[in-house]
Amino acid sequence: MVGWIERGGGLYWGLERTMGLVGVGAIVDRRWLKRADLSVLLFTGLALGLGLLALRSIGLGGEPQYLRKQLAWIVVGCACLVGGALVDCERIGKHARSLYVTNIVLLTAVLVAGRETKGAVRWFGTDTVRFQPSELAKLLVILTLSTLFARGAEQIRQPGTFLRAALHIVVPVALVLKQPDLGTALVIVAIWLGVSFIAGMPLRYHAVFLALGLALFGAAWKLDLIHDYQVRRLIVCFNPSVDPQGAGYQVKQARIAVGSGQVLGKGLAHGTQSHGSFIPERQTDFVFTVLAEEGGFVLSVVVVGVYVGLLLRGWSIVARAGGSTSRLVGAGILAMLGFHMMVNLGMTLGLMPVTGVPLPFVSYGGSSMIVSMTSIGLLLGISARSDPLVF
Repeated sequence: MVGWIERGGGLYWGLERTMGLVGVGAIVDRRWLKRADLSVLLFTGLALGLGLLALRSIGLGGEPQYLRKQLAWIVVGCACLVGGALVDCERIGKHARSLYVTNIVLLTAVLVAGRETKGAVRWFGTDTVRFQPSELAKLLVILTLSTLFARGAEQIRQPGTFLRAALHIVVPVALVLKQPDLGTALVIVAIWLGVSFIAGMPLRYHAVFLALGLALFGAAWKLDLIHDYQVRRLIVCFNPSVDPQGAGYQVKQARIAVGSGQVLGKGLAHGTQSHGSFIPERQTDFVFTVLAEEGGFVLSVVVVGVYVGLLLRGWSIVARAGGSTSRLVGAGILAMLGFHMMVNLGMTLGLMPVTGVPLPFVSYGGSSMIVSMTSIGLLLGISARSDPLVF
């Protein structure tokens, strides 16, 4: 609820404490800022800069629209970052059921009324502006799953808690696979593993969860929730020569691009592979090939270093989080970002199957940018509330 807040003789337009939000006056309070881990913003800014550099190169090659649109999404993402920082994760619990239902409704609605592109039904909107509910689903799963574990902390070793937590993601994963979107489904599984591990769930339950996951994967394949082309991508990961003109083509071309960059790269917009129509989806899934070919091994190490730095600072925030829900939300965010980084870079190098997982803050895309920036905002909010302010 919006209202006037009087602070120190001045008036600030802010948000009252509803739905887990704190006043906007608090976000500009110097004492609040001192508590926030601003190094997270530094690493995020570096990652955004690397993404803009890659899109600038693609723009010089004749496709400037990606850079222009990405800049617009970054502006929106910055607003979402501030909004995420205002959210007190400890107050999310009372809205968890509504958030879960919203998630299921959106994932179901996109299957019914979504826009089909390249054989997948994942988006609402037009060619100019699109919204992908499965991206938002990752964040909503983090918030609701963290609440579930926080509430069941005292029964974390009980089979009932494990079953409730496992069933919590079954419906979202099934709906995402139906789109089909194997990459996002795997991200949700990674989030579950990260949150449950930090929550203290015994490792034997993780083993059971993975075994059930493999069994469900087989069942999903039989029910056509897993398509043959997705299975071919898994096989190609181990042997690209099996389908050199199909699923193996992207992997082979990406490897050539990364290797041809050598130590210092070929220079901005001088990548022969990335600018020679050899790399499909170079602005999204394979954006790292542009940086690796044109910046070489040196820039590739910088990319990895930025993400490692971000994850380490994120882990520091999780380690000193003030509340159980906040700690679990932070763990889910790190699991999501870490899995994205590992799989995207891995599939570019041919070490992971091609699953359409974007590189956070670097790959072109509005839905991914908004969710990633909101996640960073949540981390900042958790770090700022890790210790109570002393007035």
